[in-house]
Amino acid sequence: MTLAIDHTACVQYELMLGRQATEALSDCPVGYLPIGCLERHGDHLPMGLDVLKAHRVCCVAARAIGGIVFPPHYYAGIHQMSAEKLVKFTGEWGNIYTDRTAADHLVDVVDQLALVGVHVLVLYSGHYPGCQTDMIMEVAGHYADHQTLTVIPFCERMILAGDHAGISETSFMLYLERGLVDMTRIGKANYQDHGWQDHNTPEKATAAQGEAEAAQVVAHLRGQITTALRQD
Repeated sequence: MTLAIDHTACVQYELMLGRQATEALSDCPVGYLPIGCLERHGDHLPMGLDVLKAHRVCCVAARAIGGIVFPPHYYAGIHQMSAEKLVKFTGEWGNIYTDRTAADHLVDVVDQLALVGVHVLVLYSGHYPGCQTDMIMEVAGHYADHQTLTVIPFCERMILAGDHAGISETSFMLYLERGLVDMTRIGKANYQDHGWQDHNTPEKATAAQGEAEAAQVVAHLRGQITTALRQD
């Protein structure tokens, strides 16, 4: 059995065929870069939840608004950990790179996206502690005076309540990729780790909420992208 990929409707850069990618960017010079980290999200969601979520929402946005989604970047999420904490917690709670290295590496990636023809880039972090939000704002500011590129920093907590593997993130994944969610694995230890309260417990998550929140994200990004293109 072969897997048929409709390249005419494809928004993922890595799946496009040759000049199809450059032509698509020429027609609509908007790019999306989903970023985050690898860390534990309860026991009911995948380690790569932050980036998997961001990548799938970016694809939804690209199909609705236009533009190209670049390959997701799993090593751009930070927790402002010391070197000692990195050694202790890597594998469960985040960082692969140190904070400064993550930011510098991200700038290198964005520089290359500008070279391939992106004029407006949505830098979408599915991971959103305060230090991460500060980092994507810092990266976006790096391009404030760039001649051809505008970077739009975004994370869900800018417009939604957000949480860590609770009702919001679980709802997102029930809508975006139901097969990656196993609600039977939620246990007492997860409540101790994540601090869920009655209002944001993952057991209350629904695909309908995930779809509604994704729609809010797309509407927000549409406004941001439209404004940036007018100024381009």
